[in-house]
Amino acid sequence: MRLLIKRWLFILMFITPGPGMLIEPSTAISDEKDVLGIHQITFDTAHVSMISNLQYDAEVWAQTSECFECEFLFIVDLPASFSIDFYADTRYPMLLQIRSSSTDFSNTTNSLLKYHFGENGGYNVSVENVENQLTLTVDVINKPEFSATPIFVAIGIYAGLACLYILLKQAIRREWISKICCCCASYSLNNNASLSLQDLGSTSEGPSDTQSINKEKKTNSKKRLKSLDTFRGFSLVVMIFVNYGGGRYWYFEHSIWNGLTVADLVFPWFIFIMGTSIILSQHSLRSKGVTRWELFKKILRRTVILFLLGLFLNTAGGHNDLQYIRIPGVLQRFSISYFFVATLELFFGKTPKVKGIVLQNRWYGYVFDVFDYWVEWLVIMALVVTHTCLTFLLPVPGCPTAYLGPGGTMIYGINNTVSMCTGGAAGYIDKWFFGEDHIYQYPTCQVIYGTGAYDPEGMLGSINSIFMTFLGLQAGKIVLLYPGDRQRIIRLVIWGIITGVIGTILCKASKEDGWIPVNKNLWSLSYVFALAGMAFILLALFYYVIDVAHWYSGNPFFYPGMNSILIYVCHEVFYSYFPLSWAPYKGNHAEYLAMSLLGVSIWVIVAYYFYTIKFFLKI
Repeated sequence: MRLLIKRWLFILMFITPGPGMLIEPSTAISDEKDVLGIHQITFDTAHVSMISNLQYDAEVWAQTSECFECEFLFIVDLPASFSIDFYADTRYPMLLQIRSSSTDFSNTTNSLLKYHFGENGGYNVSVENVENQLTLTVDVINKPEFSATPIFVAIGIYAGLACLYILLKQAIRREWISKICCCCASYSLNNNASLSLQDLGSTSEGPSDTQSINKEKKTNSKKRLKSLDTFRGFSLVVMIFVNYGGGRYWYFEHSIWNGLTVADLVFPWFIFIMGTSIILSQHSLRSKGVTRWELFKKILRRTVILFLLGLFLNTAGGHNDLQYIRIPGVLQRFSISYFFVATLELFFGKTPKVKGIVLQNRWYGYVFDVFDYWVEWLVIMALVVTHTCLTFLLPVPGCPTAYLGPGGTMIYGINNTVSMCTGGAAGYIDKWFFGEDHIYQYPTCQVIYGTGAYDPEGMLGSINSIFMTFLGLQAGKIVLLYPGDRQRIIRLVIWGIITGVIGTILCKASKEDGWIPVNKNLWSLSYVFALAGMAFILLALFYYVIDVAHWYSGNPFFYPGMNSILIYVCHEVFYSYFPLSWAPYKGNHAEYLAMSLLGVSIWVIVAYYFYTIKFFLKI
């Protein structure tokens, strides 16, 4: 009883929210920003001196190359034979343009330079007039830093810890420490022969006992796919890392609009694994005699709890004004996707047939996991068609039909028709249904494109997240219905290739020029297919390495994968508390990376503790 009370006190300590707020780097370091106003100058900036060799005044205009089809921003006047200094953004290549401001030289051709400045580097950019053509020449004064150095240092530290863990594990397993102690204490052992013989006798029984225990563990592990929990835990760990800032590296943050970064990968993978777990869980419960109605009540209860948890997390940091509370969110997206796919499988899924059908009928064996569930596929395809029709055919007031861009004031100017069209139909539906005050106010595209509110977890994107969950369900069918490891792995890889190819075709293997660009903010169809392709292949890899070949135990990702919802909620609630975060002192990549990795490591340790006390939060 006392142990139970201690456990619950420990859990209450971890779910009680506090008043702390994460201190933004601008309040702790400096409010000065780069010349484009994207971020503080403590990182991802370079010092640039613009030197004019002209005999007349000019103007400096600039834009980041990440802003697709955007207008240039006026930076500063550049007087004749004068120089100006500014901080340039180094995350993406920068576009610099010099325009003549003198009417006497109106026939002079403006210059355009695309250059990727290096972090904390120093540059001189000389402006000259060569045959009525303005030219820009870049000279490196101070060599830029290699900003990824902290990442390689962190990899080395974690690799060293992993090697130390393996050595200690092998030492314990092979009793190296005991043998060394025995060698050092051989004299005392000779004087205590009778005791030594007893010890040896008891030790001689150890290997057989250990083998039986190992066999028992292997037998029990087969009841649960460890690769599934490891994949879920891996996705969660990366998700926490990017939520904690990812060291403020741009590739660990979400894409500005189109394209993929590391941060854009993990949410769909988590959704995918949820779909895989649905069919395995339902099959297990149905085999125990649980009725469909009882299962539906469990599904409904879990859906409501997830949705309410999501609303609770949306109020963190004092965002609890009911007039402006955000309604969509990550857990809300989970709940919607889970409810639809779990209910679909519950009422239209069939009891798995004898697995020998794969061998009895070779042709049908290749397709029966799809054909036997044709009703489910019909419903899902109807949803995908609905999403496509709404995206490309729904008239959006004041916006072009089928618009998939970020909108904002930067594309063609403030009076252009796309300035308020962020996300096209997806943004319009959310504003109509939830109201503009109840969706996400700070989308990733806002700083560069000058957009308003837009929610990446909105209603229209939920349709494609349902599709992603269903593809995960399909992976679960493969594991459940096909008997051999080889069949499962080959089939998972084939599905991965097919979905990946479809996603590549839809986006034309291009960031901006495809029919349907890969876009996490929209949860576009190409994004779902591309990420599903990765998920199928990764699941096959985890399955082979962990459950088939037993090359890898799944640690440490296995532990957070076993308690994913609890760890996710805790990391959201306590993100502002030391040592999970602190007010930056240096404000550079190394400090932010240390902060992010320490936060992730703490939650992995907490997950391990929950595992050791056998506490698993089940919703």
